[in-house]
Order: sequence, then structure tokens, then C-alpha cells
Amino acid sequence: MNNTFVKKFQSQRNRLISRLIGNRPRTHARIPIVVAAILFMANACVARDYLVDSQQAFDELKGATFEPGDVIQFQHGQRFEGMFAPSGSGSIDAPIRIEAIGSGPRPRIDAGGKHRAGVLLKNVDHWEVSGLEITNTDGSPDDQGDLFGVYVLLEGVDRVFRHIYLDDCHIHDINGLVAGKRRGGIHVHVTKCRAASVDDLRITNNRIVRIGGVGIGNDSSCARVAWSRRDRGAENLWTNVYVADNFIDRTGRNCIIARVSKDAVYERNVAANSSRYDTGHSIFCFNTDGIRIQHNEAYGNVGDESMDRGGFDADYNCINTYIQYNYSHDNMWFCGIMKRRNRNVVIRYNISQNERKGLYFYGFERERLAEDIHIYNNTHFTRKGLHVQVFPENRTPLNTRFENNVFYFEDEATWGKNASGINTTFQNNLYFNINPYPADESPVLANPLFENPGRAGTNVDLTKMKSLLGYRLQRGSPGINQARLLNVRSKELRDFFGKPVNPNSANLGAVQ
Repeated sequence: MNNTFVKKFQSQRNRLISRLIGNRPRTHARIPIVVAAILFMANACVARDYLVDSQQAFDELKGATFEPGDVIQFQHGQRFEGMFAPSGSGSIDAPIRIEAIGSGPRPRIDAGGKHRAGVLLKNVDHWEVSGLEITNTDGSPDDQGDLFGVYVLLEGVDRVFRHIYLDDCHIHDINGLVAGKRRGGIHVHVTKCRAASVDDLRITNNRIVRIGGVGIGNDSSCARVAWSRRDRGAENLWTNVYVADNFIDRTGRNCIIARVSKDAVYERNVAANSSRYDTGHSIFCFNTDGIRIQHNEAYGNVGDESMDRGGFDADYNCINTYIQYNYSHDNMWFCGIMKRRNRNVVIRYNISQNERKGLYFYGFERERLAEDIHIYNNTHFTRKGLHVQVFPENRTPLNTRFENNVFYFEDEATWGKNASGINTTFQNNLYFNINPYPADESPVLANPLFENPGRAGTNVDLTKMKSLLGYRLQRGSPGINQARLLNVRSKELRDFFGKPVNPNSANLGAVQ
């Protein structure tokens, strides 16, 4: 910290104490109380604003220790080389903030592929970071190590880290043309701990493009989900995790990996052109309980590989997973469902358009631990020229109920080699240009009469989704009022556009 400022502050503090003491009789009974209070306030932190408007200022502050309420202001139009790795934590009432001021281009931190991250927050909390542009590459396509844009590392400290907000940053060109799950755009990791966790993590409104690794990710070495009654219980799951309104494009591996959380919400994110240099579903959860993955758009996850090329994925070690109200298009398939320790997966009210190879990609054939998977009221549309399988790559569905879905193919589609599944049932689904699932007790074989399908487009407005109104059913559609909502808590039901669903007059598909 600036020594001149400290000396000036101490001098002003001493003069203030002397002046207050001098104005009172020495025998006054309240003097000790007054002096104690002034000493406490004087020695407490005085929140301060710091201006970073030059490389010199950046170098002076990049490793400084800050206090609650401090604000570090990066000047618009300036470029800084290196890594900003401050110390010190804020407080509940006074977080430490990094923000941008002025006009012109965003303040840019260029770590040059020489540093672990553009911004590194290690073992601190009550921080808010916003308004920055960050790059971290030497400009070559080579693997430059485990690099990040923003990296929050909580290492070797067993406590709850609270209030970490990462908002409105433009992070691009991280590393070379590489994959990897432990590097990328914005990552938060807990490691070398036995009882550490995170509460109140928000990653919002960021633009993350051309990333070597994963766009947004989190993980912990000491968190686990309580999978069965014999387990000793969930441990150190993160709480109040909110990841929303981020645009992520051209990642080496996945766009978003959601881990180790309880009741997290991931919504209104765009996951585009994921996994350029290795396979991986665009958005997936792992080791979570109660996650909501909703109102997201995922597209462009394509490649010749035979696995992990979908828009969404309910992965291992998860319970109570909800994948709902999403728009998936132009991937190899819509959604992965892993079959190793996966319980109560609900996939509902999603719209899938023009997936290239299939719809539902189940996990490895040898695995049999997934249970209670419910897939209902989804709309699937595939244009001419795409000859897809509902269950691609010869995968076998397991312990799943398919109800009230619409399967519409402009060219004839097939089910897949192992479509008969294991303990898998179909009921009350609509089929067009595909033979009905043999065991469906009440199939609807007809054109659903969408208003204007197949034209929803890309990078849609995720707050309103108006471009997907073409998937409404026309008057006279055979899907109107035909849904049978069984074993569903109808009070909480809403369709793709947020309209309440009346269980007594519900439509097939995602739109009421």
C-alpha cells in the first residue's frame, strides 16, 4: 500500500484524537469510552478508491492488499500487461470492487500467455469484478499451460468463501488452439481442503470467446453429493450459485461445466461452437443436487467423433437435475444422459431444432446406475436432409419415461439399434415421419401442424424467445389438449414461454 498515504492517514488520525481529548476535561467519565471508540474507528480501514490508469499504477497495485469497501478503478482506453493478483477480503457490507471508469474501449489486461490468469483472486472473498477486457495468450496455437482469463483459487483454507461476483467482462483469446477441462475463461476452484465451500457465487453478463479449455467452470476437491442412504451425507456443496446471461463461443472443450453445487441456477447463457479441440457437451452438470439448467441456447457442437457432442448433458453423480426451457439446435444431438449414478433427471419443455445425428445420447453401455429419468413435453424438429436416430451411436436408453413429446422429422428418421432400452416406456407422444415407438400405448400419428417451424434462428433473445413462436400448434392440431401429465406437480408447470400449464387441457410438446 502507498506509504505516503499511510503516514498522512496516521497523522490525521492523531490530530483528530488530540483535538477530541483536548476539548474535554480530563476527569470526565466518558473520556475513556470516547478515546476507545475513536481509536477503534481510526485504526479501522477507511475505504479508498484506487485509479489504475497506467502500466506503472497497474504494477504498483497488482499484488497489493486491499480492505473492505475499496474500489479499484481501471481507466477505459488503457492496456495493461501482466496479472492482477490482489490480496485482502471485503466484508458483508463492504465488498472490494474492481470496475471500469471513463469512456472509450474497455480497460484491457493482457497476460500474454506468461501468467496463470489476467485476474487471479486467491483465498479471498467479498470481491466484485466487472467491466474488464482480458486476454492471455502468446499468440501462437501452441499449448501454453493451464491458463485462465479470471481464476478464483481457494486453496488450503477450510472455510466458506462468500460473495464472489464476476460480471460484464470480455474474455477472449486464452491459450492456443487447445482443449482441457482445468483451464479456460472464468474458473473457480477449491483445492487442498477438507471442509471448504463457496456461497453466493455469481458469474453474469460476460462475453467469453476463443478459449483454450472450458468457458466457465467450477470444481472442488472436498465436495460431494449424498448419493444413497448409506452415504454419510452431502459435503461442502456450494450454495447460491448463479450463472446467467453469458455468451460463450469457440471453446476448446465445453462451454460450461457446472459442478459441486446445491440448487444452482444456470440460465439465459449462449453456448456456441463448443469443443473445437476435444469432445464435450456444451453445458453439463457433474456432482450436483437440484440444479436448474434453463432458458439457454446451445448450438454448433459438431464433429466426427462418436461421443459427447450435444447441447446439454446430465452427467454423473447428480440428483434432482432439471434441464428445461432450453433451445438446442445444430448440434450432433440434443441431450446426453449418463448412466452412472444419476437419479431423478427431468428434461422438459425444451425445443430441439435440426440436430445433425440424433436426439438423446445415453452413457456407456456397461453402466446401469441411472434411475428415474423423466422426459416430457419436448418438441423436436428436424429439417430435410438430416437422417437422424432418436438414440444415436447405438446407445441404450435406461430407466426412462418419455411422455407428451413431439417427434417431427421432414425426412424419415429411425430409433437406433438399441432403442428398445432397459425399463424404458413411451406414452402419449406424437410421431411424424418415424414409426411410433413399439411400446407406446397411446401414440399420436400425425403432422403436429406447427405454425412456422425450423426458422428460430441463432443467438435469439433469451428473455422472450419470440423467434420460437413458430413452434406453437395451429388451430386443429392433433396435439392440442392431448397431453397426459402423470406424476407431475402441476402447480409449478410452465411451458417454454413461461405460460402456466393447465394439466386438464395441456398440449403435446413444449408450447401451450
